[in-house]
Amino acid sequence: MPPAESFAVEVVSRTLVRASDPPRGFPAVLPVSNLDLILGSFHVFFIAVYPAPAAGFPAVAAAARAALPAFLSRFYPFAGRVVPSASTGVPEVVCGNEGAELVVAYADTALADVDFADADASLGRIQVPFQRGLALSLQLVRFACGGFSLTWATDHLLVDGHGLTTLPNAWADMLVGGGLSWEPHHDRASLFRPRLPPRYGPSLDAEFVRYDPGTLPNALLAAALVRRNYVVEAADVDRLRAAASGPARRATRLEALSAHVWKLLAAAVGGSDTHCRMAWLVDGRRRLDPAKYNKTHVNNYLGNVVTYASREAAVETVRSAPLADVATMAATAIAEVFRQERYEELVDWMEAHKGVFAEGGKWTEAVGLGTGSPALVVSAFVPFKVEGDFGFGPPRLVMPWVRPGRLGSAAMTVIRSPAGDGSWLVTARMWPRLADAVDADPEAVFKPATPERLAFAPPRRAELGATGTAQHVVSRM
Repeated sequence: MPPAESFAVEVVSRTLVRASDPPRGFPAVLPVSNLDLILGSFHVFFIAVYPAPAAGFPAVAAAARAALPAFLSRFYPFAGRVVPSASTGVPEVVCGNEGAELVVAYADTALADVDFADADASLGRIQVPFQRGLALSLQLVRFACGGFSLTWATDHLLVDGHGLTTLPNAWADMLVGGGLSWEPHHDRASLFRPRLPPRYGPSLDAEFVRYDPGTLPNALLAAALVRRNYVVEAADVDRLRAAASGPARRATRLEALSAHVWKLLAAAVGGSDTHCRMAWLVDGRRRLDPAKYNKTHVNNYLGNVVTYASREAAVETVRSAPLADVATMAATAIAEVFRQERYEELVDWMEAHKGVFAEGGKWTEAVGLGTGSPALVVSAFVPFKVEGDFGFGPPRLVMPWVRPGRLGSAAMTVIRSPAGDGSWLVTARMWPRLADAVDADPEAVFKPATPERLAFAPPRRAELGATGTAQHVVSRM
């Protein structure tokens, strides 16, 4: 049967859950760091989808209700509220144990019938919109087959990719392992203090623009971008890596995939522009000097330690260059921001430009707007392993999700598959012409994330192998 074109999600209950043992002496107001303000405040979701557990969905919901109060006691800011400061307009976290939201909902379709290859028709429906200001909305959606999704919905002001994936991992540790073996570090502002006086290069001024709806693509242009989910098999990642490596250096898997995507982007642009851009969100934790930044605090810190790296190149150069050369271009761009000084300059830059919040404004990276040469932004979650098994089996799909609003650049988010076979999952937001180039790619690196490929449905056909045993083969869709 073809996948369902759409399905409905009915919210059965929304319950505020408070921390059962609030930490003593915790500040009533938690200031955010300047690095948190770089990407700013917007809703972000981490979705994990599970097959039907043997214990049944009521046991899953009961376990979540029982565990959330103790979880919030360890991750106390997520029981608070994100509000603008009355005096400066800068967002801050009010920590008064106002409570996180626990949502229980029902989807009127089976996971085998969900069109997971269409990101809007799958992930876009699974996540439940939540009230602005809530620091955490934990969302359980039961499907007609008995499978379910668990979504961690929060504010990007509180987490980056490292922090967002830490939440389900810590949840699994507490429910399965009986507790955390580490202590979350919540002191945000003191970890990344601005220097006096602030010091940064003039190039940073060109990287950021004030977020102004009047300068963004209109809503219909932004809506023209399509969102799709893909599976990239381990063999394809390894093949690209081999092609992207040369005698002088071995490309990383992400550099290799980025080089391939850059070539697809250049092919899609064709003669419509002379240049195109790639950008990457880069986690800087490993580049911070442990002599200055406590390594344990940094590793246990859920807040933002990310920045953009970007590079513009001529379309013809990208199209004609060997994959190894394009991978080197990507590596060079990332290396330029993969240094401690970059993050110190960002802290200082934001310190000098906080006044915009008092006017109700905020800043955004220029590369994401959709102006200038066509740009694609890669968010790489591949450094972060998500366990996800909190007592009811591992998920078969995990993926971050954001609502980009009217930002007009293309984007790809890449994460490890929970299958543990070395494959990657990708969600992409693309112009139709780029989507066509991806789908027409003769190397077929990006395979649609069908229910069969995600193991939510049986393979479409079985063929006999040379030994006469049945081998499952999933046809390309």
